Amino acid sequence: MVASNNSATKTVTVVFVILMVVFVGCLLSGCLGGDDEQVESDLAGVSGVSSESGELRLPPEKPYVKSIDASKLRLGTASDAEITIFNNGDGAVTEERIIMTATAVKLDNWLANKALKTKSDADKTETYEMTFTETIECGESCTLCARFNLPAKVSGVSIAGIYSATIEVYADDTLIGTKNMDLHLQS
Repeated sequence: MVASNNSATKTVTVVFVILMVVFVGCLLSGCLGGDDEQVESDLAGVSGVSSESGELRLPPEKPYVKSIDASKLRLGTASDAEITIFNNGDGAVTEERIIMTATAVKLDNWLANKALKTKSDADKTETYEMTFTETIECGESCTLCARFNLPAKVSGVSIAGIYSATIEVYADDTLIGTKNMDLHLQS
């Protein structure tokens, strides 16, 4: 009888240790505890109401980026990226700032792409910044059209290709969303 009681104690101890390891692992990985509101606003194409898994989540109680659409960006002509901000905060937003950083990854022209490989990251990167003064009241959304006039050629060579871009959105000098994306820019 003592041997089986000892065995049962060891089994309970092992199960308890396994449960503790799983609990601590979940706690550290974020599957237990609160949401990270910044991560929610970073999700591409997400309205701020649901997560990538489709589970319903409430939007943050502050201004947040509802969507970013950069699909209309073209080289050689003025083109727009549309950024929609929803003000879920307790005061009006009166100034918005958009910063886009684009780094050339691979150009369509093989000779230009070969030359690109010899350039530093700083030489392959351009940053564009725009400021808006739209008033977005509590409970309202506003779509900003960030107009970019991207060149089609540099030194007579086409720069069409794949770019790694980051768009940061600020409301009243507070970062409210970031979107990282790969864009295939063409004329």
